[in-house]
Amino acid sequence: AESESATPSPGPPARPFLISGVRHTGATADRVAMASRDMVQAAPKVAGEWLINASILQCQDAFFGRVHFTENGELVYMAGGTELIGRGVGKWLAEGPVVGFQVDIFQYQSTSTRHVENEPHRFRGVARMPATQTTWVGEWYFCPWQQPPRLVGKFQCNRRSFGPLGSTSGAGDVENMPKDAKLAVLAKLDQFNDMPPMLEKRWIPHHISSDVPDVHYVRNFLDPKQVEEIERVIDRSCEWERMATRDTQEFGSAQRCSCGRSLTRSDLPQWQNNMINALQNLGAFHPVLYPANNVRLNAYTPGQGIYPHMDGPVYYPRAAIVSLGSQCVFDFYPREDYDEDKRGFSWDRDKEVPAGPELPPGVRPKISIMLEPGSLLIMSGAAFTRHRHGIQAVEEDEITPMVKNAKDIGLEVGDSLRRGRRVSLTIRHLLPRCHCPNII
Repeated sequence: AESESATPSPGPPARPFLISGVRHTGATADRVAMASRDMVQAAPKVAGEWLINASILQCQDAFFGRVHFTENGELVYMAGGTELIGRGVGKWLAEGPVVGFQVDIFQYQSTSTRHVENEPHRFRGVARMPATQTTWVGEWYFCPWQQPPRLVGKFQCNRRSFGPLGSTSGAGDVENMPKDAKLAVLAKLDQFNDMPPMLEKRWIPHHISSDVPDVHYVRNFLDPKQVEEIERVIDRSCEWERMATRDTQEFGSAQRCSCGRSLTRSDLPQWQNNMINALQNLGAFHPVLYPANNVRLNAYTPGQGIYPHMDGPVYYPRAAIVSLGSQCVFDFYPREDYDEDKRGFSWDRDKEVPAGPELPPGVRPKISIMLEPGSLLIMSGAAFTRHRHGIQAVEEDEITPMVKNAKDIGLEVGDSLRRGRRVSLTIRHLLPRCHCPNII
């Protein structure tokens, strides 16, 4: 989990006019220097915290919250109010009198039983540099993935010290911007359009191609020595809750907060933080979110398993499962289309999994994956939200035609492998449901 491949290299020391790996000379260097001067001049007027809201088509105040612009060109957005939970990160820049910023935002209703989107929504604002330290109004764009930005409304900002922020319906007009400077800002913002992390080339060899989308499998995420070390730490430190189907212990969350909507945060052990940081650096969890905050350890003896289930909308729709000890066959079941508005957050005490409709009789797995010791399985999107997953309660795993990676690991249909004790770490991002302090 602390391998060099999971830790970004600090790289060589910076050299003059070296920006994004490109050496600039002559007129290009002059433009870079001018852009730097523009940022220096803009920072006193832009940097700091603002209240912000924005309209989208006919929906006034579709976004409302706080945005903090740093002096070095970064920004953080936090949704406001009591009904919306949201977070965003992005960048801002200046060209002459024009300022632009781009932000990726996850936002959802605190009481919603729907899953949040797998990827954030991307927006950008473009405006004339604020003439005062009090108010600011500009154009608001929606930026669909691999499509041109669309002008959908306007945004307005107030310094927090200036007082409450009125509705965008009553905001002033957007000031005229010099055309060349505006186009230059839009062109620079286009350079920030990074692809979603799980679509990067490094993940392509690990994608499982099947009717169940968004499943990735990494055989040797941990080497044998790391597996043994983590098993020793678990055996030495864990306080298991004994269940009929498995032993379990959850880390990262504690009791409910005072409002009853969320769980309060508890610190993760350092060895789990190391694992999570490695996954975050590899793009397994979205950089807009805080790093994954919830780890559940499950321990199975031969003959134990877990009933087919879906984890539910309490989590960001991605789970990373690290396997230790024995191998096992992990099953995904056929897609289920259901009304998310009718789904709750209840627990099935008999099956010891999140509650859901009864599995129809005779339903068989759609695909299966043989999970090896030290492997990493990631399920995202529809694989998380529409397909149940489970482990059959057997003492031996039989290789069926549904085991997608059997050939890759030297197994054939009809082979069987006897199970031993298996321990798994399921790493997820438990979503907050309120704005109370010290929540997940």
